[in-house]
Amino acid sequence: MVNICERFEETTDFFSNRSQEKEEIVTKLFFDFLECFSSLKAEKLEYPKEFQNDVKLYLAGHVILKKKFEDVEIRYLMLSDFYDFCRLTKRYKK
Repeated sequence: MVNICERFEETTDFFSNRSQEKEEIVTKLFFDFLECFSSLKAEKLEYPKEFQNDVKLYLAGHVILKKKFEDVEIRYLMLSDFYDFCRLTKRYKK
């Protein structure tokens, strides 16, 4: 999870300075997040239910969530929420 937060910092200007490279980073981070989060055991329960539910449903093939997360901006916003949560709970420090 720390690696995801570190790499996410490279995209903090995503909306103001958008590029193909940043979109590719966000997409890779999104799939890395799904893989990493889904592999967590008890620690997963310490994260907001929104993360737990979105990951579970996305990986289960939920059509509406799959469609929602096709949008790179929505992927970015979820990663941003995750990053903020990690910073607020001190799971990640710069």
